[in-house]
Formats: sequence, structure tokens, C-alpha cells
Amino acid sequence: MRSLIEAFLGACRQPAILEHGEELLPAGPGEWTTEIQSGRLLLHVLTKRRSLSRRILAVEKLHGGVLHCRAERFGARNIKLTLLDLARPQSEAQTLRGRRASFGEKFRRMLLREFPGWEVKTLSAEMDLSRSLSPVFPRATLERRSQSMIAMACPSLDDEPALLTFALLWYDLTSRRLRDRHSGLSRAIPLQLFLPDTAGSLTAQRLRCLNPDRLSCRLFRFNEHGSAGEVDPADLGNLETTLRSPHQAPGLMDAPEAVMEVVVRANLDKIDASLVPETLRGEVITRSGHAAGRADLLCLSEDGELVVLELKAKEDIHLPLQALDYWMRIARHGERGELDALFPGRAVRRTPPRLILVAPAFSFHPSTATLLRYFSDAVRVERVGVNLQWQQGLKVVLRLSGSREPASHAAPG
Repeated sequence: MRSLIEAFLGACRQPAILEHGEELLPAGPGEWTTEIQSGRLLLHVLTKRRSLSRRILAVEKLHGGVLHCRAERFGARNIKLTLLDLARPQSEAQTLRGRRASFGEKFRRMLLREFPGWEVKTLSAEMDLSRSLSPVFPRATLERRSQSMIAMACPSLDDEPALLTFALLWYDLTSRRLRDRHSGLSRAIPLQLFLPDTAGSLTAQRLRCLNPDRLSCRLFRFNEHGSAGEVDPADLGNLETTLRSPHQAPGLMDAPEAVMEVVVRANLDKIDASLVPETLRGEVITRSGHAAGRADLLCLSEDGELVVLELKAKEDIHLPLQALDYWMRIARHGERGELDALFPGRAVRRTPPRLILVAPAFSFHPSTATLLRYFSDAVRVERVGVNLQWQQGLKVVLRLSGSREPASHAAPG
């Protein structure tokens, strides 16, 4: 085993050690060594970041630049220890899985510190395509006597735009299961969200637009050492948007959404007969979130109501929350009268705008209704589904208000 390990690490251009539940530990030349002590094989790693000393129990498999071992740590046997070469492409998937597993264990420790007396009943970061659950965000359930909590963590600021979508889906699925399993369980099951200390503002802003009667949510921010603390969503800053001169005609035709914008402009009466075509404007604010693959339109109805249209040519699980980002910024500017100049000669109402999601009828993600169910009543949203051949001639084949399901999806009875 010693010869195998030394030969493997010696041949690595960027050797690293990955222990399940811990951070990846790069180990350069002179930072690792092996020894046999009392008939035991020991692997030592000493770097500026941290040190590691493990007894190697078995070398289990060598595959594609990755050496899998079984080790012992402080008397605990069967620790998974993986040696890999970060310079080899084959190690990328293993590294990613390891980092996700490490963050999951970090999340477990945060939960145990933050909620003493609670038991972490489940914790997983496995992909579950059938339930639209992402491996990026570890998810957990906690229980204490007749009480339950649901939790999810976000590993980085870059991942935050996707967090709330998966958190709401996880919450919806798990809260129903918990209530079915425990008849005496309180119906007010809280959702706990953990984000890095550089993140949280976007999630806090979105939470203000959700229905508090359907969701009780608390936010926690953690530092690089895994120390977490609860924060008040109201303290995480205001919306930051910039008004810009809107275009009245679509821009570059290099995306399906740009083509859809052209078609929708020419058929606005089919989308909603109350909309005034000459008030139609392209994006009028700069997004703070990710806007790739969508087109935003803003217009007035005949009675001066602001109406936001979000166009999506392909299925996108994040469409409801991304549309909410734009809606809440338009609502803020509209309430202050800052959009009036876009519509000279017209009276613009100060009420929250309507939101219309436009997409091919079969391209609305199956989770869309579930996500919309958690929106505040102030967010009046409608889904308008168009025909698959909308480029040859647009027809509206589906129209649903709020979180209503198509008749074919409705529960019997």
C-alpha cells in the first residue's frame, strides 16, 4: 500500500487529498510523507492551511487519476480518503462531489450548533431529477419531539439566484410528507436558509414578496469558518436598480426570446386585449440577477395599470423567481412615480403591476404552479401559453391565473 500511494502521489502534478466531510487539501512536493509505525501505514500531510495524519487501512481502487482508500481517524474506521491529481480532467467530477459532500457536512455542523437539542433526521445533496432537487444545495430535516424544521444551504454567492427555487420545492415536498407522517405535527413548519456572509440580499428581497401565511422563513449567514448567525431579512439592504432608456423595438435577433419578442409585439392583443401596444417598452431597468435567455417587456393597460411581460421560449425552472425579481423592481419604481416619464400623456397607476409569463404551453416547467403558490397575493400573475409553432403564427392555447393547474393536472374530485 505504501508503494502504491507513494508512486501515485509522486506522479501527480497537483496532488490533493479529499476526505469525506472535509475541505479538499492540496499537497505539493515536500508536504506529504508516509511511514510504517508498529505495523501500521500512516499518511501525513502538512501544509500552511492545515495538517492531516491518517492510518491507511486499504487501497481500494485506482481509476482515472483517482486513488480510493479506506482509512482510520481518531479510532473511527472506514473513513473514505481519496487521493487525486487536480491537473487531470478525470478528477474534476470526484473533486466536485467531494466539495459538495464537504459542504454538506459543514452544513450539518452549522445546524447542530444553531439548533441544540434538535436531531438532524435527514441530510442530502444528491440529485433528484424526478423532484427537481439540485445537488448544489444540501437539504435537511430536523426534529425535536413533535416539532420539525426544514433547512437548505447555499454554498456561494454565485449560487444564490437559484437557491430559493429549490428551497421552495424542497419545502413544499417535505412539509407535506412530514404532516402526512406525523398527525400531531404542527402545521407551521419553518424553513431555515443558510447563505454565505457575502450573500442574502437577493433572497431577502424575494422573501418579502412571498406569502407569510404559506411560508415561515428565517435567514442565517455563515462565515468561512462555518460560524452562522440569524439575520433579519429587512436589514439586508434595499433593491438596487438603475433606470435606463428603454427600446421600443427588439434588439439583436440572436436568441429565441428576441424572436418571440417580435412575435408578441405583433400579437399583443392575443396575449391580453387590455394592453396598449404603443406603450410597449423593452427592458427599462438593469437587472441585478441573471437575465440570460429571457426578454422583459413593460406596458400599460387601458386603465393605466403597469403590466410586466416575461417571455421564455424554452423550459426554465427558475422563470417564476427570475420574473419576480423584475416585477418587484418595476413595482418599486412605479410606486415612486419614476416610470411616468416612459408614458407621456398617460396616467400611470401607483398600484403593483400585473405579471404575465409568456411561453409555449408545454414549456412551462412542471414546478411552476408550485412556486407560484408561495407568491404574495400582491403579485398578480398569469401564465399565457402559446402554441408550439408560434413563430409561424401565434395562438394562445393556455391561460391560467396564479397557481392554478391545467384541468388535466387537477386532482380528481
